[in-house]
Amino acid sequence: MVNLREEGDQGKLGKKRTAAFFDVDGTLISKDSQELEAKFILKQGKGSLVYWVRILRTLFALQLNRMGWISLSCQNKVYLKSYGGRTRQWLEKQAEALFCQVVEKTMIPQSLALIQEHRNKGDLIVLVSATTHHILIPFEKRLAPDKIFCTCLEFGKNGKCTGRVLGKVCAQEEKGFIVREFAREVDIDLEQSHAYTDHHSDLPLLESVGHPVAINPTQQLAAIVEKRGWPLYRFS
Repeated sequence: MVNLREEGDQGKLGKKRTAAFFDVDGTLISKDSQELEAKFILKQGKGSLVYWVRILRTLFALQLNRMGWISLSCQNKVYLKSYGGRTRQWLEKQAEALFCQVVEKTMIPQSLALIQEHRNKGDLIVLVSATTHHILIPFEKRLAPDKIFCTCLEFGKNGKCTGRVLGKVCAQEEKGFIVREFAREVDIDLEQSHAYTDHHSDLPLLESVGHPVAINPTQQLAAIVEKRGWPLYRFS
């Protein structure tokens, strides 16, 4: 869990409020940020043979996840290994270039408008993503959310990434747990709060709030949303 805002925001977070929780990949942007990152690095010729092998394993894991054979958390753990040996500074520099050259072009205008609507109403804007911390730093600069929860990489004493996660991958049941804990800590009324996502693995996130909304949902999530009568938006 990472808070990218200044400590001075804590006063604002301390009073009882409502919040809008947003997933990132497929919800705020139309693509998968980690897949974009991998292709970006490879296109620049900065991927070693070892990195190529790791990415091929990642793509294989991605397909297994899409077929329902492994969980999103398992898929992410495979991808995290591709970061092994990279420094925090290198990753953040690549993430900034990635955002400016690629990711920003994939942002969904209607989703950004939803963020602004909630901000105008005084809701807290919270990003809850399985994406790694360094990739989301440019999102903090662009969107200025009140809070960001994401997956954190582990770095060794030599300053290089170990290829493992620090804590837990911010996905599936962990998202629901994080939202409920955050709501207790800062006294958020979850029944009056909203959550937005595209993926069926985020059902625990949607079930944590009184106003769950699907954006460009997967087939599995669309079926759940239709059965439960939740709102569904299809944005281009």
